[in-house]
Amino acid sequence: MSELSAALQDESAPPSAAPSGDGAAKAGDLAVAFGTLVYLLFDAGHPPADAALVAACEAVRAAPPEGADAAGLALVAQLAGRLPADGAPAGVAALAAALYGDDRMVSFDGADRAEKARAARAWQFRTGLPFLARVVDRFPGGDVGLHWVLVERVTDVVTCMDPYPWDELDEEYSQPLVDFLVKWELAGCACVAVSA
Repeated sequence: MSELSAALQDESAPPSAAPSGDGAAKAGDLAVAFGTLVYLLFDAGHPPADAALVAACEAVRAAPPEGADAAGLALVAQLAGRLPADGAPAGVAALAAALYGDDRMVSFDGADRAEKARAARAWQFRTGLPFLARVVDRFPGGDVGLHWVLVERVTDVVTCMDPYPWDELDEEYSQPLVDFLVKWELAGCACVAVSA
């Protein structure tokens, strides 16, 4: 198996991406991205079916600016052990379905890129909610691998939001739609989107 193939099959530790404390980059960390999605859904009026996670989201909402990082990390810690260590889409989707119900899971199916992009745009226009997408990317250290991103907006440009907005490190970025679609297709077009 080539080095690239091995990297694409195991995303349990995305290179140069694991959070390790104040100011550490959190992009590429599945628990961080999933935790932020859970909070954003909660904030939009869609709480998870888990009392401990609701309490953690309430703590994030109530935290003063200087306490938001600790409250956010506490939410992430509750999810870290529940997500698949390898980041497998089926396990990520299963946790989302357990928290929000199978009937609220959305996929952006289509015969080609244009149909998938159209489905994602239409869903986002209707809901205004972000979604998780699994992509292939190059990490700061030069390694290539799989990781999950939190997609905030899909137009002719895709905006991937800062996966952890409670610290001072801004990790939001944008890329052309075609570039995003290629990275998403290479990773198998997996996504986690929860209907409103």
